[in-house]
Amino acid sequence: MISDAWDAEISRVAAVRGTGVLDTPPEERFDRITRNARRLLRAPMALVSIVDLDRQWFKSCDGLDAEQTPRSVSFCSHAIEKPDVMEVPDALEDPRFAANPMVLGPPHVRFYAGKPIAAASGHLIGTLCVLDERPRRLTPEERVLLSDLAAWVELECQAGANGDLVAIASHELRTPLTSVHGSLELLASGRFGSLPAQAERLVEIAARNTDRLVRLTNDLMDLTLSRRGTLPLRFAEVGLGAVVEHAICSVAETARRAGIRLTERGPDVQVRGDSDRLVQVLTNLLANAVKASGQDTTIEVVREACPLTARVHVRDEGPGIAQDQVDRIFQPFVRLESGGVRGAGLGLAITRGIVTAHGGTVAVTDTSPAGTTFTLELPRAAPRG
Repeated sequence: MISDAWDAEISRVAAVRGTGVLDTPPEERFDRITRNARRLLRAPMALVSIVDLDRQWFKSCDGLDAEQTPRSVSFCSHAIEKPDVMEVPDALEDPRFAANPMVLGPPHVRFYAGKPIAAASGHLIGTLCVLDERPRRLTPEERVLLSDLAAWVELECQAGANGDLVAIASHELRTPLTSVHGSLELLASGRFGSLPAQAERLVEIAARNTDRLVRLTNDLMDLTLSRRGTLPLRFAEVGLGAVVEHAICSVAETARRAGIRLTERGPDVQVRGDSDRLVQVLTNLLANAVKASGQDTTIEVVREACPLTARVHVRDEGPGIAQDQVDRIFQPFVRLESGGVRGAGLGLAITRGIVTAHGGTVAVTDTSPAGTTFTLELPRAAPRG
């Protein structure tokens, strides 16, 4: 049961990350909602709170000077357990919150009302909530109003996650492209007779190009599903040691031919994830590192155990990535000429999408001229027992 609950929480955190809202700058489209909530519900504080793995982060905060708090003191963490409005008329009379530091100290919360907000996948990712320094109750009309304003927040959170046209186009193109590719390979095989040399060469070129297009449509589907929060994953307990070893084997020959050494170290931390997808992520990061590195250099993979998460650092000795390019490299179809970001322009976008679907993060954590470090962070496996 612990494992099932942890898997559900990982999926929920993945939905949080999939909105693309977490850790973004303040935006008027959210601030106007909290302003209206504060005014219409006669509350001194109104928040759009997003519940992450170990914290609650405020996308919009009206009447409270804070960016985030630990999840352990979060009212909203309790609110997202059910889709209905959660109301706490007097926090000092509620055993869940009577000893909460936000009740006993600033901002001295006595009243709380929060309506959960859902991602496109249906996961509850946070709340629109109002707080007061005095005990009170919402009227029935105010509960409806809070729910209506929360629905507005949902629309804003889901605004950037739509990709239906891309998904439909990718799905409809994949089947005929696969058929064309198969037919071209049959022609090239000689099963229907030999082809003139020039025709054989043209068929080979066409087969390679259709194969590339099939892979591109698959990549677009993965990217779209990850942004929707519906990327299919087979969760299991996975050892990062085996994932790293498999990924290193995938690029070992390419690295050897380029004169690049591959090393790895660190504890074999257990995470919850889809083994094949995690190998795909690490293989892509390593392949990019190989492209960026010169001869007689080393790529190091370091595993690290943290209390709730596990990290994998991939460090290369390439030319690095310009600081003003770091925010762009995970966007679709962005290709840079240095730092290992080359190819179809979708690899790192898909990598981030897969990691996000695991409730994790991937980021550039070092961009010095002596190399680049990508850091992957994933939720650890649930404790046994």
